[in-house]
Parts: sequence; C-alpha cells; structure tokens
Amino acid sequence: MHRITATLSLAATLAAANTLAAQGYPEERVVRIDARPDSVHVRVGERVPVRFVPLDSTGAAVDDVVMRVSMRGAGAWFDSTSSEVLGLAPGEEVLRARVRRARRDGPGFNDIFAAIEVRVLPGAADRLVLQPPSAPVLSGSSVTLVASAYSGEYAISEPDIRWSSADPTVLKVTPGGFGRALRPGQARVTATSEEVSESLVIRVVGNPVRELSITPAETVTRVGDVVELTAVALNGAGGRVENATVDWTVLAGPSTGRDDAYLDAEGAFVAYQPGVFRVLALVGGISAVAEIHAIPRTRRSEVRLIAHGVVPTGQSTTDLWVFEGRDGRDYVYTGTYSGNLLYVWDVTEAANPIITDSLEFDGRRVNDVKINADESLAVVTSENASNRRNGITVLDISVPAHPQRLTHFTENLTGGVHNTWIAGDLVYAVHYGTMDLHIIDIANPGNPRQVGRWGLPHDNKWLHDVTIADGLAYLSYWDDGLVVLDIGAGIAGGTPTQPALVSQHKYKYQLSNDGEWYGNTHHAVRYGKYVFVGDEIFGCAECVNGPRGYIHVLDVTDIANPREVANYRVPEAGVHNMWAEDDKLYIGYYQAGLRVLDISGELRGDLYRQGREIGWYMTEDSRGTDPNATFTWGAQPYKGKIFASDGSSGLWIFELIERGPTLVP
Repeated sequence: MHRITATLSLAATLAAANTLAAQGYPEERVVRIDARPDSVHVRVGERVPVRFVPLDSTGAAVDDVVMRVSMRGAGAWFDSTSSEVLGLAPGEEVLRARVRRARRDGPGFNDIFAAIEVRVLPGAADRLVLQPPSAPVLSGSSVTLVASAYSGEYAISEPDIRWSSADPTVLKVTPGGFGRALRPGQARVTATSEEVSESLVIRVVGNPVRELSITPAETVTRVGDVVELTAVALNGAGGRVENATVDWTVLAGPSTGRDDAYLDAEGAFVAYQPGVFRVLALVGGISAVAEIHAIPRTRRSEVRLIAHGVVPTGQSTTDLWVFEGRDGRDYVYTGTYSGNLLYVWDVTEAANPIITDSLEFDGRRVNDVKINADESLAVVTSENASNRRNGITVLDISVPAHPQRLTHFTENLTGGVHNTWIAGDLVYAVHYGTMDLHIIDIANPGNPRQVGRWGLPHDNKWLHDVTIADGLAYLSYWDDGLVVLDIGAGIAGGTPTQPALVSQHKYKYQLSNDGEWYGNTHHAVRYGKYVFVGDEIFGCAECVNGPRGYIHVLDVTDIANPREVANYRVPEAGVHNMWAEDDKLYIGYYQAGLRVLDISGELRGDLYRQGREIGWYMTEDSRGTDPNATFTWGAQPYKGKIFASDGSSGLWIFELIERGPTLVP
C-alpha cells in the first residue's frame, strides 16, 4: 500500500530529513520508482489508469511509502483515489512522482523521481469543416478532398476521416479523399469521422483543354535550385484555359527516380541529385512533358579551425555574442549552463582568444547574453537563483574587457529569464514564470521598468525564445508553434510596448521511428522572405545519443499566412540555435556540430538531400565537460570568421574557405 499525496509539498525541513534517516522510514529503502506506462494518451473528459510503484534494490515494492504526485500544467488532473489521469485540455503534460529520502552523507534530501508523459487529445469529433475545390473540377482530372475535424473549440490533429461519393460515375472517391472526375455532372461527397458527417456538392465540368505545354520545356539547372514550371492549357480555339487544375508528376528515368526530386502542386521543381529528370503535367487526359538537366551544385566548402578557447572552470558553455567594443577591439561574451559565470573573451587576434574577465551571478544558469546596438550595454539572463530572485542583469560595457554591473532587475521576472532580445531601449524577455513576453525599458539602465507584456491567452503554454527584425517579433512558443507579433511594423496596429498578433503557425510532425507527434518550436530567425524555425526534442524513442529536431522553412511573403515550403534535417541529431546572414544559415546542431547552409534564392523541399549544406565541423575536444562529445549550442558570423559555442567544450573560432558555385550554362 503506497500512500499518495496529489500535491507537491515543500514543507519538509532538514531536521525532518534527519529524523527520517534516524527512524529508518520505508522511504529510505526506495531506490527507484516504477512508472507504468512511460506515456499515455487521453482524450478530454476521459480517464486512463497510471501506476507508480516504489521499489527497493531487489526490485520488490516498498509498502507504506509517502509518494507525492504532481502534474506540470493545467491540461490534465491526477485523481489520487483511483490513480487515474483525467484529460482537461489538449496539450503535453508531465505527471511526476517523488519519494522524499534523507541524504546519508549530510543534511538535506536525496529524492527519487519518476515521470509519465501525458498527451491530452481533443474529445471525439463533433464538427467537420469541408473545404470545397477552388475551381470547377474538369472531367478526367483528380481532386484531393480536404476536411478539418473539431471537438468543441479544439482542432483535432490527424483526424480519422473517411470519404464517399453519392455518384461514383461522376466523381469516384477513395476513403482517403482522393477523387477522380469521370464525367460532367454533380456528385455529393460525404466526410465521416466517428459519429459526425458533413457533405458538399462538387460540380464536374467537361474538359475544354485540347493542348497542353510546359514552360520551360527544357532547361539546365543546379541541384538544389528551384525551377518554376508553368503549364499552359489551350482550348480548341487556341484560347488559354484559366484555372485548370494541373497534376504534376516526376517520371522515373534511367538514372533518377521519383524520390530524387521535389515537385509541388504549383510546379516548383528541385533536383536532389544530378541527372536528367522528366516532369509530367496532366489536365484530364491531356499531358505534356518537360526535361530538366540537373548538374552538381558545388563542392563542399572547408570550415577551417582557427582557435579553440577552453573554459577554465570546466563549466558548460551556453549562448554567445560577438561584437566590436568601444575600444576598437573584438570581444565574445559567453554564458554558462551549469555554472553562474559570464566569460569575457578578447578575440581581436582570432588565433589567440584570451579571457580578460568573468562575472559571477546568483543563478546556476546564465543561459543568454545580448549586446545593444551601440555596444554600450549587455543584458544577461538568470535562472535558478539561490534566493529565487531571477531576472536580468544590465551591464555597462563601455570598457568591454571588464564589464560592470549596473542593476539586477527582478520585477515580475523572478521565475527565471531564459532568452532576451534588445531593440532600441527595450528588452524583450522570455519569462519562465508566466511563459509570457515581458517588455523592459532600459533607457535608464540603472533603473529598468516593465512597460509591456504579451502572452497567448491560455495557461498550457511554453514560451522559449524571441527574435526581432523590422518591427516584428518572432516567438518560439513550443507546441503553439511560431507566433508573429507586430511591435511597430504597421501591420496589425502593434507598438513596441503593446504588441499585436499578426499570425501563428502551428505544426506537428512524427519522427521516423517514433509514434509521438511533436511541435517543440525552440528558435526562429527571419531572413528575406523566410523564417527558419528549429525544434528541440528530448526523451523521444530516437534520442539514443541526444536530442532530435530539425529546421522548418516558412515562406512569410504573406506574413498573415506562413506556409512551410522546405526543411533541413541532419539525421541522428537535433538542432539548437541559428544565425542567418549573407545568404547563409549558421547552425549549432548539438551532436552534429557546426553546420553552414546555403539559403540563397528560392527554397523548396529537403535542403539536406539537395546539397545546400556547404560546410560543417564537429566541435569536440578531450578537455570538455563531456570529453570528445559534440554539443554545439550556437554560432555567429563576424568579420569573416565564425564563432561557435559548445555546451561541452567552450568557444570555437573558424573561417569558411568557400568553393565557387557550379555555373549553369
């Protein structure tokens, strides 16, 4: 019999811990907690059983143990009387169990923990929304039917929807929603999900197309470059048929297959390898073929090591910022993950980085450091302070080799600040206490004040990062995806202190060997018409050697409606922080090291497969906190060099020896 308390208590004292040890309480025999199952799925309003069993060193259950169980968020509730989880709102939750044990080597506690991941799904579908075709369907053509399922206010991701047609002689439909128009007429199609159905009438018209051509009909391109193909449909009188739905297909050839290229519904083609590709355009029974000769893109550039700076205390390194100080010399400021220090590096002589100073903070994690535009101030974040007074510290860096504290600002930020961005006199701070964006005015750096705040209007949220460009803030909001705010761009009426929502792009994807669906939006940077969004995934089935996650490329030409057009994914690794500059994306890719990606021109499809990665370096060293392991945190280009931080091994400095691009005749 295990006594379970459903709320986490902090009332125990050191004296109580010593009493537990002295009296031989059963808690002292616990060496682990068996959690069953490791993860659960539960719908809103439903219950699923879970079990936590304290075990001793022999694997036997330890009876009469006080075990405290708590839920991280508000999306689910743990019923201690029945040992069940009740789903309340869709999202990701963690159910944690703890047995409090006294330390045997001194005062304090040596607790045992276990966790069960809880994914709360919407309830059964009660509403379907069908999307009608944007134009009349031509006989002989195909159509993909689209429907969204909802349970109350919640959209259901990956709903099980089955389709049928009332007249398959007009429009034949597969259960998965692929339709083939056979003759002119009208057909009612019905979508069904669980107990709810919805229908719409689709009109099929005769195919007026008599001739079809593709522009360009033949072209030479480099692997990785986008070729925009256009299908021109003509009727019997030679007039152009507008709004004809074109089905595009890559035909397999002697040296290429369908999977060796990307082709979207608008005719954008990208070759993933050299060869001759033939692309088929089809409107009804009328077809045309274009031939594309893809030549190699370029040889890989060399990322050449200039220097490696090792942190003397052996603490893990976090983010970095490179800048030219007011004394005309170049500096890098780096934080520490498991420590409480900020390091100052003089990198004027890149081959010989020198630590000129360090600052100590009351915070066991200095996650982020940012420098303002005129290189007069630095802002350093604090987490896990011993006095729980986290926040930001503003530094005077007029003497950059020896920064001086101006103030430690904690108002409304005591829960810990994970990341920041400086825009003018304003600091945009990610607060882990509220999971909101807090806006701090540092015009008077000795006396900051909060002047604004913005957050998603629900409790089950996780804000991780913010970057700013051209009056827009890009928030990485984990399972809520990318959130774009107007902070003075003149798009949605927002101001620097009163942001206004412009758009939100949520997504879920499945790792190849994992049954779970992930969002985990961790970091985002804007470059040109694209936003590069990186994920961070720990604890997945594939995470045997570290995290996973990749980069989603969003086209934000229509900023109100971002759409994913490309991706970059290094197998067996996880992406962390990025920097975009001069048509290149510099990436700290955790166990895949530093990666440099060509992001010039139009981007479509799988950027990794098409050879846009132009350089890489594994930042590993025997002197690291995890010897000979790579854990690249972030990278920043500066004055022809690349500066990278590694969580295990410190500061790295490189130069990119570029190869010229392959010229297209």
